[in-house]
Amino acid sequence: MNTNAIIILGMHRSGTSLLAKTVRSLGVYLGSEGQMIGPREDNPEGFWEHAEIVDIHEKLLASLSSSWDTTEPLPAEWWQSEEAAASREQLKAIISRDFSQRTIWGFKDPRTCLLLPLWKPVLEELNIVPSYIVCLRNPLNVAASLHRRDRFTNEKSLALWTLYVLSSLYHTQDEKRIIVSYDHMLEQPVETGKIISDFLNIPFDEEVRDRMSSLPDRTLRHGTFGTSDMLQMQSVPSIVKHIYQIGLSGEKDQNELNGEMLHETVRSTYESLIQSAQLLNHKRAYRMQIYWAGADAQFTEEKSTYITVSASGTMASYQVEIKEEIGSALRINFIQELPYIQFSRLLLVQGEVEVDLLKSGNLAYVNCLVLHDYDAGANKAVGISIGPDPQLFIKNLPLLQGSATLLIDIDHSFQIDEEVIKRLLQQIRGLQRADGEQEALRLAADQAEKRLGMQVEHLQIANAAQEETIRLVADQLEKQLETLELLCRDKDTLDAEHKHLNRQLQSRKVEIAELQDQLQAKDKLLMNELLLHRQRDQEIERYRREIALYSASLSWRATIPLRWLGDVARRSKRSAKRLAKSTLQWYAVQQNRRNRSDGLPGKLIDKKYAIVISHTNYLESMGGTEKYIYEQYLHLARHDIGVIQIFPGQSYSLLDTKNGAYYGVVADGQFRGFHSIMDIVEWLSGLQIQLTTLYTHHLLNWQISDYTALYSGVQQKHTFLHILYMHDFFTLCSSYHMQFEPKTAISRMQLSERRSCIADIAASPCGVAPICLGCRHSVQLSEWRQAIQAVLAQADHIVVPSNIVKETVAAVYGDMVHKLTIKGHLNFTEQSIIHKPKPVQRKIRLAYLGYKMDNKGWQLWESLYKDKELGQLYEFHHVGSQENYSDHVVMHSYSFIEDGKMAAPDLLAKHDIDLVLLWSIVPESYSYTLQESIAAGVPVLTSPLSGNIAATIHAHPELGKVLQSEEQLRAFLFDAGEVLCYVSGDRARYVLEYNHLSFDLEELSL
Repeated sequence: MNTNAIIILGMHRSGTSLLAKTVRSLGVYLGSEGQMIGPREDNPEGFWEHAEIVDIHEKLLASLSSSWDTTEPLPAEWWQSEEAAASREQLKAIISRDFSQRTIWGFKDPRTCLLLPLWKPVLEELNIVPSYIVCLRNPLNVAASLHRRDRFTNEKSLALWTLYVLSSLYHTQDEKRIIVSYDHMLEQPVETGKIISDFLNIPFDEEVRDRMSSLPDRTLRHGTFGTSDMLQMQSVPSIVKHIYQIGLSGEKDQNELNGEMLHETVRSTYESLIQSAQLLNHKRAYRMQIYWAGADAQFTEEKSTYITVSASGTMASYQVEIKEEIGSALRINFIQELPYIQFSRLLLVQGEVEVDLLKSGNLAYVNCLVLHDYDAGANKAVGISIGPDPQLFIKNLPLLQGSATLLIDIDHSFQIDEEVIKRLLQQIRGLQRADGEQEALRLAADQAEKRLGMQVEHLQIANAAQEETIRLVADQLEKQLETLELLCRDKDTLDAEHKHLNRQLQSRKVEIAELQDQLQAKDKLLMNELLLHRQRDQEIERYRREIALYSASLSWRATIPLRWLGDVARRSKRSAKRLAKSTLQWYAVQQNRRNRSDGLPGKLIDKKYAIVISHTNYLESMGGTEKYIYEQYLHLARHDIGVIQIFPGQSYSLLDTKNGAYYGVVADGQFRGFHSIMDIVEWLSGLQIQLTTLYTHHLLNWQISDYTALYSGVQQKHTFLHILYMHDFFTLCSSYHMQFEPKTAISRMQLSERRSCIADIAASPCGVAPICLGCRHSVQLSEWRQAIQAVLAQADHIVVPSNIVKETVAAVYGDMVHKLTIKGHLNFTEQSIIHKPKPVQRKIRLAYLGYKMDNKGWQLWESLYKDKELGQLYEFHHVGSQENYSDHVVMHSYSFIEDGKMAAPDLLAKHDIDLVLLWSIVPESYSYTLQESIAAGVPVLTSPLSGNIAATIHAHPELGKVLQSEEQLRAFLFDAGEVLCYVSGDRARYVLEYNHLSFDLEELSL
């Protein structure tokens, strides 16, 4: 390939981004704009890092149980691992694709300092000549920057700086290299640029000089420590001072940088660091016991031995000598504390005889879930211990006389890799499919039983008809007998009777004639009435069919099995999720119990703290409440106030009083495990901190008894301001979406009765509306509100996000109105006006924004993107989707923690979205998604049931449309001409900013 590669090295927060920008300005190709990691809040000038190269580095470090902020050196000879070999192939592919046509190119990623042994064979194989530029910054300024961004301690930051800088100097010995200091780049950008251009043999003209002088943004410089400060500070370890002095010497004198004395100093320092780490880094060892049955076929302690294993996460080999007759069976007792088990070899050897026990098929597991047995393709047996005393039995061993050797290759560790998790999920899905097949067989049997019952019923009806026929025949025979008896009477008697009958007949004929005239008149009247009845019957039948279609139609009955199967599948999925969640929580709880003697681990960074009470971990979820908590965390951090969050580990009911409940703790942005409330109170009471504020964001899934115990325990030690948020209507009713649901079992017709009850409650005295009496959520409504009333009484301020919430809360808790403050979560700043042309050269782009939830209008969204006619007019997008669920929808995932609060608006603007669907069918108290759509300048389509969304658009019609029904929505969407005109024109865009509370910081400063 014969190209030159410029490799930029240096510790994170050391100015490597500015150095990369400088090198790029000299003409070195670092990749296209689309391949770069974009700017972020902590690096607004941009990282200038190739995203795919960084991704390869991160995945390789993760496979080595390491990461960018791990202070331990990488394992010995890690570059010879399979993962490293795969990473080298990926790097060669990227270089061939992106850089092979460039004579001089480069890349930058601080992780390269640790991973240079990965890169050197790649560059050598591709005939690429490397040149290394090491960026050096005062370690105290690096530590200060890491504390501001990541809340790292000085000790950790200095250890990271030492490992990165020393590794870069060690791995570039005997290579072409220079050292550039961050301070010189800021203070003397032109002179530094000239030094780098001379080093790289790149021309340095007046145009380049002008670019160099405008590169550094000195406002971004926050470090104030000088070299003398660092050398005189007693808390800085001597090895840090020594390495920094080596770097400064190498920057001043190129000959000294490449001299043997500096090489020897770096080499001895690096090797001492590695040896010290290896000496101190030893994991706990565990004993795994092996039993053999012997001649008497009994497992005893006398016939056993053990091997010592560690939880290193790597495969280890063991050789066990058995000095007596083994017998017909072996038993291996696994280690209960280490749940992950993986065998790649289990071989029994005696002389020339070798028996592969994993292939024998005579394996039996106890309290161990086997994900897959040994086979030629997998070359391993993998399992997870699921109970006390997990064991492996190997039966029907071949008859061996005398001693034998057992060869074992095993990995017994805490960590469970992704492949095993995928296999576990496949087994769960297989069990679900099996359950579905069994249910289908049961349904088929039920249908067969019904058909048999119908046949029996038909036979019974046929038998009844035959019996009726026989009875009629018997009656006819009796009448015939009576007729024969009459014929046998005397002829005179019969003649007399005949004359009498004739007279009667004549009389009857006259009567019949009269009756016929009367009947004809009545027939006319009856015909008229019959016509009226038929008309009424037709109307009744029409109504009956409409009702049948709605509540008891054939299609409804026919789809009962399908809907039932759907319910079973959803229940199975929920059960699997609960199992996975409970398993992970059990594991975390077990870890906490083992560390109980140390209490809650880790040190706290700040002197002042605020406690946040919520229902989920704000680092993992992306709901509106979690977004607000994360912004609040960043805001408080800028005022040197740390955050301790407490959230429930499981779903509890507010009025429950269960023992053994566990709650998660997040402190300084790190998860600290699950603990009981009393342990958390004891930990908080023992901390030497100033507790400034208690923010109660949500009590969903909390037990009110646990919350009360936490509040009382903390109040005994600390004096603090209590601010309570009402993000939704949870404080008013267990139906926090405020949906009326009938108490009795509902039919399809009764489903229409489910509706919002906010207006009813707001208009009722004391917030108890007549509608509540028939709602299933009213069973414990009084106890619910009494419990919440006590919490509200403790609060100094109560914050609500919108006027609709304030009015409803005021109707229920009238004595708390003086505490209420309306405060939206976000502010709109930096307005800009853009002109949006008609999208005539492409389809109209319609987006669904947010979670995949029925109450957010998901069923309507599904019907829209599956509509083939709409598909001719619209291109469907889902912003915020975590899964690819349809080929008809373009997915865009994001994280507000990693990408910031403008992630969703930026995606909407980037992909030129024309309309956003926010079709909530329950009242929204605020809606982050509405604010994100407004910030992006995209009109919103919503339902009148959407609460604050509809209220906002009614107040500001330019923001979107409130459509009265799904039919009206479809009519609007199918009118493509109207939609094209509606989405074009001038649109306002904004920047979202966190709307922090003013009174909390004002009162804290008093």
